[in-house]
Amino acid sequence: MLYLIDPRGAVWSADVTLGRARARARVDGRPVDDLPFTKAAMVLDQEDFVDLALRHGVAAPRGILLDHGFVERALAPSKLTFQQRNQDAIAEQLEPVQRRTEEDSVKKSRHEAVYEGAHRKLATRIEKAEEEARETLQAEPKDELVGHWTRLGGRIPATIAADRRSDADR
Repeated sequence: MLYLIDPRGAVWSADVTLGRARARARVDGRPVDDLPFTKAAMVLDQEDFVDLALRHGVAAPRGILLDHGFVERALAPSKLTFQQRNQDAIAEQLEPVQRRTEEDSVKKSRHEAVYEGAHRKLATRIEKAEEEARETLQAEPKDELVGHWTRLGGRIPATIAADRRSDADR
């Protein structure tokens, strides 16, 4: 999926990859953002889309294109944490059933080992996702994209403005 972040405050999406959009533009000679975009589901707020786009996007005549992978990377920790809470809630609900059906201590210890192993694996995945999200969200904003965005009339998010101020202070 590809997002088009519009400086007028809209986020659009198209079911195409950035590579395919670029190839189509080279072959057809049309602008890279000349795709059948529809209003995007707002999985992030507008400012967060702009923030990611200014760090990882590609300039387009109508705004900035952003590959869905960057959005997924930013959202992964919260999705995995939700999954962990869900897993814990299900385990809690099954505990009374487990007590009635697992009289054998070997079965019970095997079940606990499987549950603990799954919990550790998920915790490791959450840690890795948090590290990747941090890298994605803390990447340097691209000066050419910031310039492109402001020329189109877009407002710079507070996060990018703060990054640029801290860079200037160094």
